[in-house]
Amino acid sequence: MDLRKILIADSSDDFLLELSRRLQHKYAVVPCRDGKTALALLRREKCDMIVLDLMLPGLDGITLLEKAAAEGLQPIILALTPLLNEYVFHSAQRLGIRYLVRKPCDIAAVTARVEDLLRDAPATQKPDPRDAAGALLLSFGLSPKHDGFHYLTEAIVRIAWQPDQAFTKVLYPEVGKVFHRSGAQVERSIRSALDSAWKKQDSSLWAQYFPPGARRPVSAAFITRLAEEIRSKME
Repeated sequence: MDLRKILIADSSDDFLLELSRRLQHKYAVVPCRDGKTALALLRREKCDMIVLDLMLPGLDGITLLEKAAAEGLQPIILALTPLLNEYVFHSAQRLGIRYLVRKPCDIAAVTARVEDLLRDAPATQKPDPRDAAGALLLSFGLSPKHDGFHYLTEAIVRIAWQPDQAFTKVLYPEVGKVFHRSGAQVERSIRSALDSAWKKQDSSLWAQYFPPGARRPVSAAFITRLAEEIRSKME
């Protein structure tokens, strides 16, 4: 039987080597020391779990998790950080971090938590389509504080499963029914949310989904493209 795979991403050589030593008898361990390498390994290795230092060099842990979630990569996450504040707690909830450990920490305790989290977890996990859509929208810089974020989430999921719907006559009114709004209100809020995200865009991310150098995609094109991404993750 294949061993469960754990990515350990920590900049401390001593911590990395000792935790790897304690886990490698029971799991397939993939160690690394920086965020960019960790993201590349997460994409390539299909890890069941990541033990992640949130203050990695190269690419910080929170940004790494946002990018991973946007690509549908959802390992079990145990995060390590010397800072426990409101932002970290909010990020942990938003990004699905299962357990937070304050550094410096006891390696034996971290080992025990890893085993606890993996004990009853399924070997593979498909993301919930709404969670996946929300994570993707977050990576584009859209905020859950904006009504358009929630309308977009609902619209993307609906188009993922029924791609032939007419947007103005069918989709927006149907989304409006969920939130007790009119189709016109839904359409305006989505357009406003996309305008806001476009102004503060990460051009490299948008270029992964839309032609670089082009104008902001219209709402229907944006929803359709992200729906395709969500559909591919669910198959």
